[in-house]
This record gives sequence, structure tokens and C-alpha cells, in this order.
Amino acid sequence: MPYVDGESLRERLTRATQLPIDDALRIGREVADALAYAHGQGVIHRDIKPENLLLTKDGSTLVADFGIARAIGAAEERLTHTGLSVGTPTYMSPEQAAGERSLNGRTDVYSLASVLYEMLAGEPPYTGPTAQAIIAKRFSDPVPSVRRLRAAIPESLDQTIVRALAPVAADRFASVMEFADALGSATLAMPSPSMPLATTEQLDGPRRVSLGARVRRWHLLAAGVIGVGLLIALAGLFAWKRSQDENEMRLLAVLPFENLGATGDEYFADGVSDDVRGRLSRLPGIQVIARGSSLPYKKSTKTPQEIAQELGVRYLLTATVRWEKTPGGASRVHVTPELVDVTSGRVPRIKWQHPFQSSLTDVFQLYADIGSRVAQELGLALGDKARQQLAGRPTENLKAYDAYLRGREAWPSLFSSTPAILREAAAYYEQAVALDSSFAEAWAQLSMAHTLLYTNSTPTPAAAQRAEYAGHRARHLAPGRGDTHLALGWYYQWVRRDHQRAMDEFRRGRRLDPNDADLLNAAGSIEQSFGQWDSAVVHFERAEILDPRSPDPPRNLMQTLLWLRRYPQARAAADRALALAPGTLDVIEHKAMIALADGDLAGARAVMDAALKEVEPAALVADFGAYWDLCWVLDDAQQQLLLHLTPSAFDDDRAVWGFVLAQTLWLRGDRAGARAYADSARAALEEQLRDAPESPDRRLVYGLVLAYLGRRSDAIREGERGVSLYPIAKDALSGSYYQHQLARIYLVVGEPEKALDHLEPLLELPYYLSPGWLKIDPTFDPLRGNPRFERLVKGS
Repeated sequence: MPYVDGESLRERLTRATQLPIDDALRIGREVADALAYAHGQGVIHRDIKPENLLLTKDGSTLVADFGIARAIGAAEERLTHTGLSVGTPTYMSPEQAAGERSLNGRTDVYSLASVLYEMLAGEPPYTGPTAQAIIAKRFSDPVPSVRRLRAAIPESLDQTIVRALAPVAADRFASVMEFADALGSATLAMPSPSMPLATTEQLDGPRRVSLGARVRRWHLLAAGVIGVGLLIALAGLFAWKRSQDENEMRLLAVLPFENLGATGDEYFADGVSDDVRGRLSRLPGIQVIARGSSLPYKKSTKTPQEIAQELGVRYLLTATVRWEKTPGGASRVHVTPELVDVTSGRVPRIKWQHPFQSSLTDVFQLYADIGSRVAQELGLALGDKARQQLAGRPTENLKAYDAYLRGREAWPSLFSSTPAILREAAAYYEQAVALDSSFAEAWAQLSMAHTLLYTNSTPTPAAAQRAEYAGHRARHLAPGRGDTHLALGWYYQWVRRDHQRAMDEFRRGRRLDPNDADLLNAAGSIEQSFGQWDSAVVHFERAEILDPRSPDPPRNLMQTLLWLRRYPQARAAADRALALAPGTLDVIEHKAMIALADGDLAGARAVMDAALKEVEPAALVADFGAYWDLCWVLDDAQQQLLLHLTPSAFDDDRAVWGFVLAQTLWLRGDRAGARAYADSARAALEEQLRDAPESPDRRLVYGLVLAYLGRRSDAIREGERGVSLYPIAKDALSGSYYQHQLARIYLVVGEPEKALDHLEPLLELPYYLSPGWLKIDPTFDPLRGNPRFERLVKGS
């Protein structure tokens, strides 16, 4: 082990007994961060105690002595046999004390909570004369409250520790970083030292007056308060209006900078423009058009007036970049920015231009200088906080920064991504964080890449764990950046399906970056899950204003309006998205779905025919087969093409491939062929569900596959389980789709009335099924003639 200049936590506790609450929480969070990294590598510590936590003189905490650590899921080693526990009795979890063979990260959660308890209370949660006595108390006594020994501990912190000390592992926090998050929330809930809590006497003693006295006092003050309040309100209104007018004048687009160097340096020039754009966007008093809307103007031949009009801005920031590489010497960066004023009706003029150059090692200072001069030219007064934001250095490691820029080049858009693109970008981000483990922006991008790989490809524990660790690491390193909250929110939304925590993260991010289009899109997405459809529409519309040339906001708006059955507006949003990104398969499919909701199968097929000018036929039919179960919309030739595709067309996911071909053959009346492919899908799904047993999507597909195989009771069981994981009451956006799939399972197994029980409510909720859709979808042919179904088709 390396030498650590400091002391152990045990030495400090021996000297101080109890630690200040802030110090204890800081140490606890730092230990959690270290353990999360270990767990992310598949290792649990199993002996967290004060002796193994080292406090350095610079204030950091190190976790030491992995002497009895073991790999999660590894075969039993000699140290652990039935009835033999390894660890320190005072801090080991009940399952560890019982000698259980299968341990996971929750055992370290318990041990860390025991140490935190001791830091706050001055003694461990369970004490006794012997190890056996301590272990016995852990199994028989209730979980102790730290507040019984230290009344100043907030209730929220006490409850957090109680949960982490739960005797049953499943009742604790699911991961050590979830425990760290709870500690962070408890910290935020603590009163400021400068604002002491009022005592009961202060609240209820001298201030006690009768209701009548309060009313009389109000009448005496009312006239003065209303008069002063009106003046304040009017002054505030004028100040707000003036502020709004100034902000309207500070609408800026940072266009992709022109690379004057080697062709291979293109990614670097893009990175310079991204960095300058990001710094300016975080300044109060200025609105910067999002990256997605600026990227399409790279090497554009349009005039400044045309670009400004399309983006709705007054100012354009352009620049040329040249990366001068001297063999054996220091590289230099030359940037010449121009701030162009494109006031409506006037000839564009260069408001400011100035060449900058610096060595590559000082490139972040160069970015800060450009941002500062732009803000100055726009008449923006910068406070200390704004100057600090402009001067920030994302990393001190230039090789890490280079890898990060290459990742951004590989994956330019958050939502338009394929598994292959995500894997390429993730590899670059892994390089970046390996070179600099404190690179928060790279951790955030890495988390989002793994989250989308988990949802858009085969869900694996490795992707989930990496998304979680990277997201927590990003937020821990840079809690004041909106993108770190975006990354963690995505993880909670799409991997953990914890929508409340996702919404909390998005709200924190938006408080930091209220004009960030990605956070607005995320907020709208999670609001749909809560059934807050109108609010989602507002956020998507706001995102479209800030990101007018990106297809993502209108794409999100299109889907929401389809669910709300507002078809003309949905179609208009789809057209806007396709005008910006003609080959986006998701938008093509949703535009076809709008026609289907109107009962227009010919219109849906016309959308597909038009799309063939932009996309390959195989990609189009694979998308319609894999998403939203639309194989029935394909004509006979397209279905034949679909049936000849191999698993590679579905990212080598044999479960999806087998299922798509099975349902296509089932609808074509080929029961034997459908069962053959269903069996292939079954085998792949059973393997995937061992890794992701709580995936409702895979669970319901598994139910449908079993239904095709004639396993009626198993199919129903799996379908019901999938819906129970995320019912409509828990997730209004996805829950409707899951209930729709359960209705399909009941149809395949021959139970039409139960299918209708689940289908009927969907016509009363925001969802894409409609009377027109039911009329033309052959999936529902077994229900035709049924009075209940015919009433749905008629819309009555």
C-alpha cells in the first residue's frame, strides 16, 4: 500500500468521539464513492470499519485494506464456508455474520451505515461484551435510532441510516451510491448554521394571539401594505419587462467553427465551438441556441441573414480554428472569432473580431477569454460566479480532453443514436475518464451512452452498473452542472424506472441551466410518465424555441400530441422533424402511426414510400417490425423482405429478431413458422431475463412468445407480471403500451373478453390506439363481431 500522510478514522474517533455532522456526511459520501467504484468493478469490500478509512491531511478519505474483498458472484473461496463469517462483527451485515455465501454490495452499505452511526453517536449501533453478543443483538433488537444519542441529528438523516441498517438486505438501499444520494438529500435538508431552528417557545409562546387580534392587526396594516405592494409590483413588472427586452436582444447562435488545419483536426474545431457555446449558455442574461440547432450550419452556404432568421437570433458567433502542431515542440491553437450583428432589415455587420492564440496547454483560458469578450460586447455585466463559470477547466489532462472530443464527434446527438454509435462514443469516454478520473463532463456523457445502450439494445447488468456509476460520479464531481443531473436523471428514468428521482434530477438540472434544451426535453418526457401531458407539451415547445434546428423537440412533441389524439398538430410536428432530419426512422414511423390513428392505412404506406428516398428498405422494414409492432402495416413484398432479415438487422439481438418474425408469420397465418421463430426468441429471452428480471418490455415480449408457443398459463402469468411492474398508475406513458401487450396475449391464447377488459380503458386514456386504428389493425381480427369491440370501433 502507498503511504498516506494523515490518520485513520479510528484515530480521529478516539480523539473526538463524535464528529460534526457535516464532517461525518462528507466522509460517508467519499467512502460511498470509493465503494461504488469497487462495486462497478465487481468487487465488494466486506470489512468497512474506522480502521480501514484513512483521512489525509488535505481532507480526502481513502478506503484501504481490501484483504478479504471478493468478486461479486465468484465461486466460493477457502475463506467462506457455511457457518463461517469473515469481517469485523461490530460492522458486518447480518447476512455476512450468518456466513451466507452469496453477498452483494448491500453488505458494504450496512457496514458504511454502521461507521456513519458511530461517527455521529460516538458508539456503534450494536455493542456487547463478545462478538456473539453483538451479532445476536443485530438479529433480535430493532434498528437503533441515532437521535436517541444525539438529538441534533435531523429526522431525514436518522431515517436514512435506519434504512441502511435494515437487517434484511432487500430493505436497504439498492446500491451504495443510492445511499450516498440519500445522505446528500439529508445534507440539503439540514438548517443553515446562520439560521437556527426556532424553538417551540419562540413559535408558540410570545407570538400567541387570538384570531380576532390577528384579524384586527391585518385591517390596520392592509392599506399601507397594499399601497406599497402595488408600487413594488409595478416596479418589478417594469424591471421584468426591461430584462425580457434585454434578453431578446441577446439571442445568440454559436455556429460550428471553421477548421483551417488538417482534415483530421475537424473534431477539434467542433470541440472549440462546443466549449465556447457551453460557457456562454451558462451565463445569466443571454440565451444561446442549442448545439443541435447550430450543427446543421457547418460549412453552410447560407447568408448570415438566412441563418439568423431560421434560428430566430440577432447575433451569430463564428470563428476559424487552426491547430498548429510543431514536431517536438509545444502545439499552439489559433482562433479568430467574429461576432456578427444581424439586426432585422439591416446589412449584417461585424460587431467584434479579434484573433486569439495560446499553447494547447492553455486552451481553456483561451475559451474563457473569448467568452468574456463576447459577453462584454453584448453588454453583459459579469459577476464573480459568472467569471468562475467562464474560467472553468473541465480537465487538466489534454489526452483525456482529446478522447472526450472524439466521443462527441462520434455521437453528436443525444437522441439520434444507434447501438454501434453509442459503443464507439462510450469507448472514447472510457479513455477520457481512465486518463482523468475527475473529468465530470466525460463521466456524464459516458453515463448517458450506457443508459441508451441499456434501453436501445440488449439490457445487461454491465451497462446498467456503468450507467449508474458514471452518473453518480459525474454529479459528485460537478453538482453545479446541469448535464450531470441530466445524466443521472436518464439513468433513473430508463434503467431504474424510478420516475420521481428522475424528475428530481431534471428539476435540479433546470434550476442550474433553465434554458438547456436537453433538460427541457427530459422534463417533458418524465412528465408524460406522471400523466402531466399539457406540461410536457409546454416544455417541448420551449425546447423547440431554444433548439429550432434540431429534430428532437418536434419529435417529442409529435409523440405527445399523437397520444393526446391531436392529429393535425402531431402531423405538423412530424413534418417539422422530418424537414430537419429526413431519414429519422422513429419520426417516419410515428408519422405513419398518425395516419393509422386516423384509420388511414393507405396514408401510412404513403409515408413509408416517401421515406424510401432517404432510408434503405431493409432498415425501414426492420424498424416497423421491431418498434410498436407494426409489421402488419408492411405490404406483402415488404413483409417478405422482413422475413429474410438476419439477427444482424436487429443489433444481433436474437430475442427481438425471433419475436418480430414470429408475430409477422402469425399474422400471415403461418402458425408452424411462427412457433419455430418464437422458440428461438424464447431461448434468448430467458437468458436476458436472468440478467434483467424486472424489465417489463422483455417480460411482455416473453409472454407473447409463450402465447405463440401455446403455453397459455405461462403466457398470461408473464404478461400480468410485466404489467404489474409498471402499471398505468405508475407510468402513464409506458404503462398503456404494456397493458396493450397484455391484451394481445389474451387474444392469442383465445380469451377475447379478458383482452377487451384491458383494451377498453386504453381508448379513454392518452394513447395512440383509437377507433380508427382498431378498425384497420388485423391484430384485433379475433374481436370483430364482438359487441363490446364494435362499440369501441364506433367510438361509443
